[in-house]
Amino acid sequence: ADVSGWVARVGLHEYRGAFGEGLVDGRRLLGLTLHELEHELLIPSAEHRMVIEMELGELKLRNGLLSTAERARHRKAHPCIEGWSAKEVRKLLEATGLGRFAAAFFSRGVGGDELLRMSGDELRAVMAEQASREEASAREAAAQ
Repeated sequence: ADVSGWVARVGLHEYRGAFGEGLVDGRRLLGLTLHELEHELLIPSAEHRMVIEMELGELKLRNGLLSTAERARHRKAHPCIEGWSAKEVRKLLEATGLGRFAAAFFSRGVGGDELLRMSGDELRAVMAEQASREEASAREAAAQ
């Protein structure tokens, strides 16, 4: 399996070297734990480890590698947002610590299907717009 390619496809290309140096092949990839990601592959970001865990779960789910109980735990931890309205996406962002960006996605009418189709660059652009608005607002407040 092309583990390096998979790591890049899930948007974490900066860790391709860690997976290569850790001799992570397809079989090992499927069995990685959060502990191994942090302590053996030295992935420093808790958020990035969580993304890897979620993406591994999705990979296993798509390939029928999860038991019924594992599938239920995965779906509870990482709900499927296909078909969600912009309001439901806003609630998800607020509930997961990304509330600062919720209004930007909501004002664009980004529902679950569109959110899933957005590239990393598109997601970063929406988030950057929100950060710029906040900075401008802070400058405005400081000038008064």
